[in-house]
Amino acid sequence: MLNAPINRITNKVFFAAFTLFMLSMMWLFSVQSQAATLSNIQVNNSPSQAEVTLSFIDGKPDYSYFSLHSPERLVVDVKQRGDIIGLPLKVPAGDLVKLVRSSQPVDNQHKRVVLELSQAAKTKAILKQVSGQYQLVLTISAGNSKNPTSYNRTNNTVAPVVNNVQDKPLKMNNSAPSSTKTPIPAKSKGIPKGAKQVVIAIDAGHGGKDPGAIGKNGYKEKDVTLSVARKLYQRLDADPMFKPAMTRDGDYFISVSGRSDVARKKGANMLVSIHADSAPNSSARGASVWVLSNRRANSELGSWLEQREKQSELLGGAGDALSGADPYLSQAVLDLQFGHSQRVGYDVAVKVIEQLRKVGNIHKRSPEHASLGVLRSPDIPSILVETGFISNTAEEQLLKSNDYQDKVAEAIYLGLRQYFLANPIQAAPK
Repeated sequence: MLNAPINRITNKVFFAAFTLFMLSMMWLFSVQSQAATLSNIQVNNSPSQAEVTLSFIDGKPDYSYFSLHSPERLVVDVKQRGDIIGLPLKVPAGDLVKLVRSSQPVDNQHKRVVLELSQAAKTKAILKQVSGQYQLVLTISAGNSKNPTSYNRTNNTVAPVVNNVQDKPLKMNNSAPSSTKTPIPAKSKGIPKGAKQVVIAIDAGHGGKDPGAIGKNGYKEKDVTLSVARKLYQRLDADPMFKPAMTRDGDYFISVSGRSDVARKKGANMLVSIHADSAPNSSARGASVWVLSNRRANSELGSWLEQREKQSELLGGAGDALSGADPYLSQAVLDLQFGHSQRVGYDVAVKVIEQLRKVGNIHKRSPEHASLGVLRSPDIPSILVETGFISNTAEEQLLKSNDYQDKVAEAIYLGLRQYFLANPIQAAPK
C-alpha cells in the first residue's frame, strides 16, 4: 500500500518537471523564431564606393542579398514581419548608391530593401556586433573612392514604398537636366515675333578677397558661383533669345553696389545672382531663390529720389523731361517701374524654383523676399539663386560636382526661357 503515495508523488514531480521543460522549450522557440528588426540604415557614399550599414535590434538578423542588372541594383532580403519604415532614402546624385527603397518581398515573412546603383559593382558583407546589437555592413565597390559622404535614416518616420515582384525601379529625379550642355530644340530657336533679345546679367557671387562661405572640406562659395555662372552663360549664349553678360568672369572682387552698376551699364533686362547658402545648422540643405523685399526697394527708391543724376539714369529718356517737374511725378513714375521689376523678378523666381525641384532638394518652395545687398536694383528685375548649402557636408560634395553644377545651370536657364517665352520683351516699332 505504500507504493500508492510514492507513485502519486513521483507522478507530480514528473508532471512538474515536464511542464517546466515544455515552458522552457516554448520560450526558447519563441526567442529563436523572433526575427531581428531593421532599425537604421546608414550610407557612406562616394562615386565609386559605398558602405551601407543596416542596424538590427531584437537579435541576430536572417538575411540574404543578390545583385540585379539593367538597371544596376543590390537587393537585400531580411526576415522580418514588421514593416520597414524610413524609406525611400534619397541621396544626392553623382555617387554610387542613388537610392535606398523597399520593394515586394519573396513572402510575408521577409522584407526587401533595394539599393539602386549608378554603375555595376561588387559587394562584400560583414555581420558584426556593436554594443550588443547586430550590424550588417555592405561594402559596395566599383573602383577607388575618395571623400565619401554620409546619409542616415532611422526607421521611425516615413512609410515604405513598395514595388511589384519584378522590382521595377522607382521613378527618380533622373528627369533633371543632363550633365552635358542640352541642345536647344530646333522649334524653339529664334526670337518670338515682335520681341527683342533679353539681356541677362549673370552675377557670380563673391570673388577675389571675398571667398564667401567655406564648406567643412574647404570648398569655397566663390568657386561654386563662378563655375555655375559660366555654365549658365554658355546655355544662354547658345539661345538666340538671350544675350548674357557676366558681372565677373574671374577670381576678382567686385563690390555689391558695383554688380548692379555693371548690370545697368550692360542694359540688362534681368539680373541673376548665384550663391551657395550656409547655416549654423549643418543639416540644412536644398536650393532656394530670393527676390527683392519691399523694404529694401523703398529704401533704395528714397535714396535715389534724392539724387538728380540717379533719377535721370533710372528714368532713361524721360529723365530730362521730368527733371524740372513735380518730384511726386518722378516718384510715381519710378514706383511704377520698380513695381513692375519686382513682379517680373518674383514670377521668374517661381519658374526657376519649378526647374530646381527637378534637380534635387529645395529649401524654400516659394520665392523668399530679402534685403540682400546684391538685390538692390529695383529698376532691374533681379533674383538670387542659392544653389545649395555649402555648410552641409553632403551638399558641399554636390556643389563640387560638375554634373550637379550643370543641372543647376540648366534649371536656371529653363526657368528664364519659360518665363520670357510667355512674356517676351517687345521690340521698339520700326
